[in-house]
Amino acid sequence: MAGEKRAISPATEDASTTDVDALFEAMVVEPESAAPSTARAADAAEEPPVSWRPLPEAVQLDPQLAENASPWLADYCAFSACWSPRAFVDFHVGAGLFVLSTVASRRVMLHLGGPRYTNLYIARACRTGLWAKTTTAKIGLQTLRDVGLDYLLAPDDASPQAFVQSLVARAPERWARLTAEAQESERQQLAFAGQRSWFYEEFGQQVAAMMRQSGFMADFRGLLRRFDDCPDRFRYATVGRGMDIVDRPYLAFLANITPADLKPYAQRGANLWGDGFLACFAFITPPEHNRGRGRFPKGVRAMPDAVLVPLQAWHQRLGIPQATITPVAAGKDGEPVGGYRVEVTPLEPEVCTLGATVFERFYGYHNALLDLALAMNLHDLDGSYVRFSEKALRVAMLLASLENKGVIELRHWAKAQEITEAWRLRLHRLYEQINRAEAPLEQQLMEKILRQIALHGPLTARELTQRIWDLPAELAKSLLAELVGAGELEEAPAGKTTRYRLPTADAAEV
Repeated sequence: MAGEKRAISPATEDASTTDVDALFEAMVVEPESAAPSTARAADAAEEPPVSWRPLPEAVQLDPQLAENASPWLADYCAFSACWSPRAFVDFHVGAGLFVLSTVASRRVMLHLGGPRYTNLYIARACRTGLWAKTTTAKIGLQTLRDVGLDYLLAPDDASPQAFVQSLVARAPERWARLTAEAQESERQQLAFAGQRSWFYEEFGQQVAAMMRQSGFMADFRGLLRRFDDCPDRFRYATVGRGMDIVDRPYLAFLANITPADLKPYAQRGANLWGDGFLACFAFITPPEHNRGRGRFPKGVRAMPDAVLVPLQAWHQRLGIPQATITPVAAGKDGEPVGGYRVEVTPLEPEVCTLGATVFERFYGYHNALLDLALAMNLHDLDGSYVRFSEKALRVAMLLASLENKGVIELRHWAKAQEITEAWRLRLHRLYEQINRAEAPLEQQLMEKILRQIALHGPLTARELTQRIWDLPAELAKSLLAELVGAGELEEAPAGKTTRYRLPTADAAEV
């Protein structure tokens, strides 16, 4: 089933009376070929960014080379597109790659000028509510839960110090009092203590906090850059806890953010471009004047075997490290003294191999990107251009490891280059949105209204003025009427008052 092409139209039968796998089999479009073409169709609705330039013809690849590069990714995108029908097509691809990057957990590598791993930082940057960022992320998170690997997820939010501490292999003091089942669960997490995956819903808040130089979140700016390089060991010293040591750190990262969140810190010439922080991310920004209008299928969302079984088999094939927990010392009464010592026996990662053709294509792509960067003379994006070939390599490694035992063939590289070229186009789109002249105040306030309702559900005009400090009551009424008239909001009578909500089909899509 996983190797067959299929695509997707919303199912019409109720899942309570229809087998989920059968429902999945009935989907109607070919995701592997349709997803990129749909993305190109969406982009074609707008002029390409002024600063963007296509690759030289000699480096471009025939899209047919990417066919059948990853049946699993095709199946995942088909399922995600069915259950998040209004999402931008590349959000499905990005979430699927986030899942693969999470499962790999530093167990897949390539020798090319040094060890290279498969960690990806992906940020979906667009206006709130229009492109279903969160729904597609939830489908990815559900996949990890259903495959039994949600213990690889980092806390939803944390300070830099707490985040690093969560990556240290440290057994709980109550270890001896845990049940055998609880100990096994803890042992699983400790085996992958330094290898984590993080979904950050409101990454704009994190960026704002990081940019306060005297704030306690500022360390994340350097921390994320260091983790992107996958050092063998990361040492973090604090006054209160001394030295925390993370062995074999690895982080897969998926974030939601808006151009408005980035605007104060990522305009032309900003330090976040120059220090390489933003260059670590693959940004996915949809065309502004385009949106999906599909409808949810009926029934309960459940993952098909075509998505879950290959991930489970891959996880087992890559191997699971062993974590051994022993008391530091035993007291007179036999009780442990000084806590517990954790020793994790690392595994040898699966080593990917490059065919001669792929090796040449990698350098051809890398050299072309460097030439484009020099020609466009847009220094802010230099760091991103230098890293696009690396991102493509990481994507190719994931696809090849999952379904070809690490042998990277031309089809894997063609698919990876196709994906990263889409990211390159959307990076330029984001950059131009950030550096555009400031939107009128009323448009900014409408964006804030949509965001508050997307985050908190239906709200009254009064509740909105309490949450948005620069929104006067009279202006709130007129803006809400305008948003209702444009179909961006719906009125929902609630007793003597009126609440405003996202359109019914969008309510779970924000």
